[in-house]
Amino acid sequence: MNLNSFESLNALNYPVRIEYDSEDSLFVADFLDLPGCSASGSTITEAFNRAQEAKAEWLRVALEQELPIPKPSKTGEYSGRILVRLPESLHSMLASRASINGTSLNQYIVHLLSAGIVGEEVSRKLEALTDHIQNIERQIASRFASGSFPGVQVRDVGLSSNFAQRGNQSLRRPPSSAIDAAIH
Repeated sequence: MNLNSFESLNALNYPVRIEYDSEDSLFVADFLDLPGCSASGSTITEAFNRAQEAKAEWLRVALEQELPIPKPSKTGEYSGRILVRLPESLHSMLASRASINGTSLNQYIVHLLSAGIVGEEVSRKLEALTDHIQNIERQIASRFASGSFPGVQVRDVGLSSNFAQRGNQSLRRPPSSAIDAAIH
């Protein structure tokens, strides 16, 4: 195969990864071996088809400019079958739980593995969201401390300094002494 012709290069099976971007509500398809070659779409099919067009354009430009074109990496060929050795006690517990749930041992193990992967993804997203919220809280506390909220006046009842001192706890209820001072 002549790897210098566009047709032969475009016919190569470059691995593509498609992920959902919840922030933009789009599917994004990336060619792992072709730097910067990606496309998006509202459906997986649309993202994939647009990615194929992007791949063709990426290869065409690389050929015209005589840039190096990487060969496709090998995608793993997976049979869906693995052999796992585990302690007899764990095997027994898994078999019992599978029976209680009315499913086969294999299906139950696949369920547990899937739940673990999804749980990791959810945990990662929750952690990022928590970090984002804490950054917002710090920004608000800083703005209260500096008095930079236009049109909002913070009376000197100790609230501003309490917000600044407490950092990421800035949106929680102020100490009762500050509330009592504001009331009286």
